[in-house]
Amino acid sequence: MKIVLFLLFLGTIAAGLSACQVSNDSDIDNLQVEVARAEESALRAQVIAALEPLNPLRYHHLDRIVREEQRIPAEAQIWATRAREILDWVDWPLELEDHVEQYGEWLDSLLAAFHNDDAHAAAEPSKITHALAHTFEATLEAWLNNESLPAVPALAGLEPPMHDESHNGHGEDAAEDSHGE
Repeated sequence: MKIVLFLLFLGTIAAGLSACQVSNDSDIDNLQVEVARAEESALRAQVIAALEPLNPLRYHHLDRIVREEQRIPAEAQIWATRAREILDWVDWPLELEDHVEQYGEWLDSLLAAFHNDDAHAAAEPSKITHALAHTFEATLEAWLNNESLPAVPALAGLEPPMHDESHNGHGEDAAEDSHGE
C-alpha cells in the first residue's frame, strides 16, 4: 500500500510538473507574442520617425538651386547628411532594404559632389536623389499601410515630380526667404 501511495504521490507531482510546464510554455508563447508586437511597434515607430527628415519637399528647392543655378546651398549638404544618417540609423524591415540601399548609394554620390563643392557633378545625383526621395516616401507609406510595395525604381528616365510651388510653404520664394537666399 505504501508503494501505491508513493506512486500516486509521484504521479501527482509529475502531473503538477507537467501542468507547470504547459503553463510555462504558454507563458513563453505569450511573451514571444508580446516581444514580436513590441519589435513591430518599435520598427513602425522608426519608419514613422524617418518620414519627416526624409521628406522630399524639404529637398525640392535645394535640387532646383543645384540644377538650375548650378550652385550648392549650405543647407543642401546638411540635408543630405541628415538623410544619410537616418538611412543608417533606422533598423529597416528586410523588404525595404533594396530601396534603402539604392537611395543611400545616390545620397553618397550627392554628398561626394557636395563635399567637393562641385554643383555640376551634383546635378545628376541631385535629380535622382530628389526623385528617389519621392518614391522612397511612397514606399514607406505603403509599408506602413500594409500595402504591396512598389519595385525598386529603375533609374532610366527617373525624374522628380513637379511640385506646386506654394505647397506647404516649400515654394521657391518661401524656401529662399527661410534660408536667406
